[in-house]
Amino acid sequence: MEAMKKFPLLLLCSVALLIVSCASKLTNDNLNKVRTGMNASEVEAILGKPDRTETSETLGIRATTYYYKSSSGEVKVSFLNDGVMVKEGTFK
Repeated sequence: MEAMKKFPLLLLCSVALLIVSCASKLTNDNLNKVRTGMNASEVEAILGKPDRTETSETLGIRATTYYYKSSSGEVKVSFLNDGVMVKEGTFK
């Protein structure tokens, strides 16, 4: 009988955890937190893992672009030698 009283609370906590864990990091608020000079780990902590990356190196200069896509928009974050240089796009 005591277990039955705890079931609704357990169910409510489980649903709340599921909702929070499914929330997307791909928002304009989070995009605005990305600053010039941040490294890839800092960007991933804010926006999550990118959907796609491209990296090239010329004359010792490495350029990497992170591509993020969601139902609300697309964003590119470009790094030069491991620091954010440019971010383009929006998550409407």
